[in-house]
Order: sequence, then structure tokens, then C-alpha cells
Amino acid sequence: MNTRPAAAVVGAAVLGHAVVLAIWPQAHTLLIDLQVYRAGGELVAAGRPLYGGGVLLDLPFVYPPFAALVFVPLAWPPVPVLSVGWTVLGLVLLAVVVRRCGAGGPLLVAVVALATWLDPVRTTFYLGQLNLVLLALVVCDLSGCRESRWRGVGIGLAAALKLTPLLFVVYLLLTGRTRAAATAIGTFVAAGALGFLVAPADSVEYWLRGTFASAGRISDVSGPSNHSLAGFLARAGLPDLVPAALLAMLTLAVAVALHRRGVDLAAGTLVGLGSAAAAPFAWSHHWVWVVPLVVLLARRVVAGERAAAVALGGVLLATLAVITRLPGPSVGPIPATGAISLTPDAYLVLFVVVLASAAWSLRRA
Repeated sequence: MNTRPAAAVVGAAVLGHAVVLAIWPQAHTLLIDLQVYRAGGELVAAGRPLYGGGVLLDLPFVYPPFAALVFVPLAWPPVPVLSVGWTVLGLVLLAVVVRRCGAGGPLLVAVVALATWLDPVRTTFYLGQLNLVLLALVVCDLSGCRESRWRGVGIGLAAALKLTPLLFVVYLLLTGRTRAAATAIGTFVAAGALGFLVAPADSVEYWLRGTFASAGRISDVSGPSNHSLAGFLARAGLPDLVPAALLAMLTLAVAVALHRRGVDLAAGTLVGLGSAAAAPFAWSHHWVWVVPLVVLLARRVVAGERAAAVALGGVLLATLAVITRLPGPSVGPIPATGAISLTPDAYLVLFVVVLASAAWSLRRA
């Protein structure tokens, strides 16, 4: 890919963000979830309970106590400085992820710019969410030196902050990377132990009294904000536990087969997408694993694969943050964007198509 198309993508992305910022400033500056993280850090530093109710504007803290310990430094800078720093960190981590997925030069720049207009990434930035941190931890771990004794630490830390990356521990075990899986489990347990040491009451509440398993702590599992298989089944009035487990097993089986054929990026991407699809609750911003998928397809497009161009077009059609509804009482301060704002199962359908395509490619091979 030469510099001219990359420059065009960057220009279009920047212009789009500038227009949104000018018309709806809160879309870029609210970062409400980041403020919840900050409030959680302040509570645990003051020795006050994390899970007794809303920590900010009636919004509860839903992460493990260890995450609140990690968030303590967020309370030190003023909110405007924190917001800018968090956004810059997200952009840097996004570039790291794209680079680790094999894109370099003009392609790296173009994909990073394009990714900021994928709805899961755009929502992550607008809310000040943690998802790009988790994505970077897992991607860097999976793409690191195979013989490193630190392999597994990133996945363990990601799971200690939010539980869904635990699916990658199973993936490591099934692909024979036992030491890395053990390191991930050890890191996860050590982080939980640190939470018990510093915040014992909160840790008992979270781990032993079932708070961690309460999927509907913020929103109804059957509501349109839940974009996982569990949400789809709950809206249909059907049980979700067994189908979600079966989906996770099928995802792991296909991912392991891809790994054995040396297609590691596709395998890891599939597990990441599957962790959102099989989760009890998945917000739209949990689907940031579409970024490695876009990188994978973009590399093939640059190599001249026409089928990859069609597939990339389909992924962008499902995930681009095209504004569908303007901010207002029923929407909030941030514009509604993307296919996910029109149908809550758009990403789940996309994942099923990706999973089926991966299985079909293995069968052909």
C-alpha cells in the first residue's frame, strides 16, 4: 500500500472526528466510564465499599477489586488531563495492536485511522473504556516470544481486569502452551489475592457472594444493549447457558485447528471474538477484536486477494460507525452509530459468519 491511499484514509477519519467534536463535543469529551474507573480507584484508596451501589451518577463499579487498585492513579490528574492522556494511550495501544498483527508502514497508518471509525473502537474512545488495554495485553502476549517465561502474564492481567479473557487460558491449554497457561492462571490468581489483601470486604462481596456472576448489574440481559448470544436468546425467551458453552467450545475447536495450521492471527482473533459472543453480557465496545480481523483481511487485500476485499467490505458494513440517530433524550449525548444501533445482533451474526467461514476454509484445506 502506498502513502496516497493511506493519507486519504487518515484525512477522512480526522475530518469525521473533527465534525463530530464540533457538533457534539460531549461525544469526544464525556468519557463517562473512565470517570467510573476513577471513582472506583478513589473508593478503594479511601477504604470505602465498591459494590454498595452507584459510584458515579448511579453507575456501579462492575470490575474485580484488583481493577480498582489499578485505577487508583487515575484519581491523581485533573479530569481534563486524564481524558486527553487516556485517549492518547488508546491511540498508541491501537497502533501497537495493528503493528503486532503484521501491518506496517502506510498500511499501519491507514488501518489505525480506519479503526477509530469502527463502532466498537469509536465507542471505546467516547466512553473512555478499557477494551483497548485488554486487547493490547492479549495480542502482545500471543504474539510475543514463544519461549519467554513471561508468556501468559498479559492474558492473566487482562482476565484479572475483566473476566472474559479467561477463554484464552483454555485456548493456550488446548494448543499445548501449558507453561504460558499456567503463568496466566498464576497471574490471575495473584492479582485476585492482591485484591483480597488490600480490599478484603470488596473481594468477598465480588468473588464469594456472586457479584462476579451477576450479568445484569448495569442493564437487563435481555435488553438491546446485550450483543452476545445470551442476549439474543434472552430476547427470544430461551435459556442461554448451554448454547453459550457450546459456542465457546466450537470456537475453541476451530481456533485450535487454525493454530495447528500456523494461522495464529486468525486463531487468536476468533477466540477474542468468541469471548464476546459467548459472554453473559457483551456491550458493543467489547467487540474490539474486529480490529485484528480488519488487519488480517487488509493484509490479504494488499496482497491482491479479491475474496478478502469482499470480506473486508462486509466487516466494514457491519462495524463502521455510520451515524444512525442523533443525540437526544432517547439516545444520550453520543450519536447512535453502526449496524449495531439498528439491530442488537449485528455483531453476533458477523461472528457466526466469520466462524463458519473459518471452519469452511479448514474443511477445504
